[in-house]
Amino acid sequence: MIILAVLVLVYLPPALVLAWVDGREHRLPNRWVGGLSVGVGSALLLVAMMRPELRDGLTTALVLALALGAGAILLALIAPPLLGMGDAKTLPVVVGMSAALGGDVLIAAGLAVAVVSGAAGAAVMAVTRRTGVRFAVGPILLAGPFLGLLGAPLVRGALGTG
Repeated sequence: MIILAVLVLVYLPPALVLAWVDGREHRLPNRWVGGLSVGVGSALLLVAMMRPELRDGLTTALVLALALGAGAILLALIAPPLLGMGDAKTLPVVVGMSAALGGDVLIAAGLAVAVVSGAAGAAVMAVTRRTGVRFAVGPILLAGPFLGLLGAPLVRGALGTG
């Protein structure tokens, strides 16, 4: 599938760099997030131009990415302790890439990111024995499309579509 090529060739390299930087420095540099967003957006636009039968799904992915991204940025502005601005700015490209792979992948990605982030947060609290400790969520968030691909068969089974 051509969208898998976008995932591996366009999304993965900058996502790995961003995950590494966030893990070390607890920040997601705007240049890398912007480059990831422009690269994936351009690649998916090119796919939509080459494959008209994919346009509806890619349009839906774009709308979801923009809507959820706007909500995440609003949440980061209103309640910074809940969501970092870097994570909020990264969310649209993660949602767009996951949704471009399919609705089942998007659902599985969302669930997986929530569960893994919660488990990581619980582990950090257990190790530090303190609440309110910040940890890098970016690597987990950036893994969303891949986690979604792994969990999509479970979602399809649960929905009775697979």
